[in-house]
Amino acid sequence: MTVDQLFVADYRAGRTYAVDGGGARVLGRGVLAEHAGVLALPRGGATDAQWAFVDDRSGALVALGPGGERRVPVAIPGEHLACDPSGRYVVVTTGLGANASAWSDVVTVVDLPAGESVRFRSRTGEPGALVVPDQAGGEPVAVLRHREPGAVEALPLTRCLDAGAHVPALAGAVLDGIADDGHGDVVDQRTGVAATATSRGLERFVVDDGVPRTIGVVPWPVPGRAFYLRFDPATGRAVGVVRGGPAAPAAWTRWTNHLVDIDLSTGDTRCLELPPGLAFRFALGGGRAAVATIHPEQDELTLVERAGPELRVLYRRPLPAMSRPPAAGRLPWDPVGDAPAQRRAVALDPSGTTAAVTRGGDAELHLVREDRLDTVGMPSPLDEGGHLHWSGGGFDPVGR
Repeated sequence: MTVDQLFVADYRAGRTYAVDGGGARVLGRGVLAEHAGVLALPRGGATDAQWAFVDDRSGALVALGPGGERRVPVAIPGEHLACDPSGRYVVVTTGLGANASAWSDVVTVVDLPAGESVRFRSRTGEPGALVVPDQAGGEPVAVLRHREPGAVEALPLTRCLDAGAHVPALAGAVLDGIADDGHGDVVDQRTGVAATATSRGLERFVVDDGVPRTIGVVPWPVPGRAFYLRFDPATGRAVGVVRGGPAAPAAWTRWTNHLVDIDLSTGDTRCLELPPGLAFRFALGGGRAAVATIHPEQDELTLVERAGPELRVLYRRPLPAMSRPPAAGRLPWDPVGDAPAQRRAVALDPSGTTAAVTRGGDAELHLVREDRLDTVGMPSPLDEGGHLHWSGGGFDPVGR
């Protein structure tokens, strides 16, 4: 396995692949927990593993690297995962899975080098997960972001690791007053500033002597809100796509999209308009961002240069249409006939020069550069778009 490998997960088919040299080869089996995504692990960290994901069928954290695959038991369905700066400890929260409402309150903390895990109970409701350095002394703190009611809860990581048998309930110091609809979390391990995306904006906080403390909300610069964030460790900035336009999900073809780039410490904000439609997720790499938008008139990939004082579009590239895209006037995640809802996953190589975009349901992966588009045939359909991760980029300690 090479450090600049492109990892592809077809979670509907329960298969994982590596793409290098223009071809795909099978890595193994596993139903990647799509919402929790892939967690990048630091180079030279506590293990030789380079990335990890939750297998939502077998109930394991799967860590991959040059030494192969390691599996450690965790509670499922996996909702969010995050690690400490060393990559030794990984926090995994649980969500809905195949159920209509939140039912599990179990949190798992994994010690990767030891191959062990402990579990405790917290609060149901698909909590977000972060590991945040305490302002008082730098000690790692497990932070859970709750919804309905919105709150941030801090538990010293050592206390979590000391949890006893039989899944005891643990409670930590709580910061109330966060908006109820938090979705998307980031942390800067250098400064200890963390944030969650809500309808009010980017709600920032720190942990100070074990207690979470708010440091202010950065409003979204355009109407709408972001639901999904990425963090660029090179610049200390959080990046998201703010979705605006009609609130009705069936009107997704009229949704507006803006790439928003916010300095976590200062609140400095930059913004760039993107094509309308469904922008499900996006990627960072090499000081750039790649966003795929789905629209009945044209699916597009936009590559954005983030270096410099202003965001600017480097290019927009039309993408080959999916055979069974989301239908206009219906929820974009509704199946089309007997086929799963199709969409696209996106990854950007560490240099920011090549973007990978899936063609959901069509068993194809596109490699997009400024002057060309190549297509790699995949062994399985990539229903729902699958999931991508390009190893070797900056260390973001939250699963994406």
